Amino acid sequence: MRTPHDAVKRALVALACLPFVGAMHASPPPGAGVHSLSGMAWLGDGVPEPTNDAAFYAADPAPRFEARFVLPRGAGRTDFDVACAGFFRFELNGREFGPGAGAGLAPLWSPFDGTIYAERMSPPADAFRPWPETNVVSVTLGNGFYNLPPMRFWGHRCFRADMAHGRPCFKMSAAGLEAPLEWTWRETQIVRNCVYLGTEVDRTRETAAARPAVKVAGPKGRIVPRRAPSTVKFGAPLRGKAAWLRQGVQVVDFGENVSGTPTFTFRDAPRGMRVEIVYGERLNADGSVNFLTQTAGQIKKPGMGGPGAPDVACQRDAFVCGGGTETFAPPFTWHICRYAEVRGAESLLGEGEALFQPISSDLVDAPSARGFKAADGDFARLHELCRRTFRANVIGAVQSDCPGRERLGYGGDIVATCEAFMLNWDMREFYLKTLQDFADEAAADGWITETAPYVGISAGGYGPSRAGPISWSLVVPVLMEALIRHYPNVKERALAFYPVCARYARLMSAAFPDGVVPRCIGDHEALERAPNEVVATAHFREFVRLTAQFASMLGREYDMREFTAVADKTGAAFVSSYVTNGIVANGTQSAQALGLYLGLVPKEQVAAAERALVAAIEAKGCAPTTGIFTTRYMLMYLSEHGRLDLAEKIVRHRGFPGWMHMMDRGATTLWETWKESENVYSNCHPMFGSVDEWILRFAPRRQGDAPRTAGL
Repeated sequence: MRTPHDAVKRALVALACLPFVGAMHASPPPGAGVHSLSGMAWLGDGVPEPTNDAAFYAADPAPRFEARFVLPRGAGRTDFDVACAGFFRFELNGREFGPGAGAGLAPLWSPFDGTIYAERMSPPADAFRPWPETNVVSVTLGNGFYNLPPMRFWGHRCFRADMAHGRPCFKMSAAGLEAPLEWTWRETQIVRNCVYLGTEVDRTRETAAARPAVKVAGPKGRIVPRRAPSTVKFGAPLRGKAAWLRQGVQVVDFGENVSGTPTFTFRDAPRGMRVEIVYGERLNADGSVNFLTQTAGQIKKPGMGGPGAPDVACQRDAFVCGGGTETFAPPFTWHICRYAEVRGAESLLGEGEALFQPISSDLVDAPSARGFKAADGDFARLHELCRRTFRANVIGAVQSDCPGRERLGYGGDIVATCEAFMLNWDMREFYLKTLQDFADEAAADGWITETAPYVGISAGGYGPSRAGPISWSLVVPVLMEALIRHYPNVKERALAFYPVCARYARLMSAAFPDGVVPRCIGDHEALERAPNEVVATAHFREFVRLTAQFASMLGREYDMREFTAVADKTGAAFVSSYVTNGIVANGTQSAQALGLYLGLVPKEQVAAAERALVAAIEAKGCAPTTGIFTTRYMLMYLSEHGRLDLAEKIVRHRGFPGWMHMMDRGATTLWETWKESENVYSNCHPMFGSVDEWILRFAPRRQGDAPRTAGL
């Protein structure tokens, strides 16, 4: 008996002769000066990597690199182009410049062996010392996602093993200088830093003498100018209110659950006083901070994270005071929290001494969101809650599932919410970068991964171990279609990713020749879900339907006919396998919405299918029981087919499950699950944020605002 894996092997052989699908970079923007970086050597500290896993968690001071230069006679300033694997902070003559929200959160995260996004540093003229004085430029490196410890997420998954990795390194070019930059480096007082585990700074630590920088191997990716938005501060810092929990332990409430970077001021602190801070989205019953909903990889017991890993992998910063009044702003990481538990400080933090600066990608409001305010108070609050959640999940130009415990670019979450994001902000460069991430990860074998950058997760996938499930791979054609529709001026750039779709569609068609895809993660977090194979087959048909559409746009008639035939065959297989008298599979909200929204129900059965959907909704008192995909499908289908009233009842539903339930329970960001979670699931997850698409398209606006149409 032949298996799908046999078919995958045959497909890989058959496709071996196809053109290589690698990076599909658009031309760099005019004036981009990063081409000189490609021929330069990567520079690092030359410190060897640890020889055992436990040693990765030992003190490893961040290196600070320094070079001196003199501007040419008559030159007032110059630009610097920086490529980095890891994170970096850029300073000129002691002043910090560039992106990264003031916390060293540049460059963007990407598959470093595929594409590396260079940053242009453009300090103003008053930051330079004129000829013949000497200027000092410095770069401090953080580990970022390039030098993660070998921590076992969920007890078994080591992200480091599946990513380009190494000690952080950089390269820099400076325009117009008469001599090359000569770099030295020394250790800093930043003794450890990890995007998942936090940062420790020791102000009592003496730094050693400077040493020459070392040429290192570095990543293999192509260096291109950054076009996607950088990470920036947005809004005013939240001012925390501190209260003693017990002697030596205080809890700070920042008022909202957001992604950001904290700043603590410790007054008259004795030298050597050690302060530890842990962060959380909730409080425990005893008033202490609950950090379990953002613990990395659910590592919550000794040994689970591997040798040397913390017993509980929560976000934890530490600061050893040098004496006197000092400010601690941990670099090279960010936190998601409403609360911080400060342990070891001798004095209660006063007004203005505990601040939390929200950070996000530098996004510009879309016209549909500019000045928007729903007429209904609940809808207005829900809209702001969605935006706060979305903002928290776009750090480093990766749309994440949650900004704490995983921070990963899951394709399925983007499929569910990209329309809501694009109605809120101009996402064209952000999502073109997302497409490049997925293209880079698919380049080797044609299989689209579950996340991009890829970290080894491939639940419910097919073929080789890297292959993700179809509903998550759907991100590539869905983003392409949405970008072309929302932003016609990037049509050519979006269509450049067509070969990724075509190659994947052929792999899947060869693996499942009858059109039925037997497994997938499915409609994640639905309370009553359509069977996984129903979701998988529906989404494969949508994948090839969109691929045929792109082939037509490109004038590839042969491809268009090929993929249209696959889409028709898959659609017919769906109907014969799962649709009977208008009932899709098990007849749940999830199944009915899936079949109707994706146009898979035969015309003569649509009326019956719609009645079945309405019955499934009314049977639950208009409470949503749908999941990651079909929540959106249900709201959109109802609103676009004459039942806006019923869609509104679903959104307004009070009590479990629903969005009003989240808000009534005090949520300031969306939960990952309909059910409230105190120990597993994120309290800041965009998945159910597809409701904001509905709000922006269909909810009544305040009086005086222009009316909106039902369509886009």
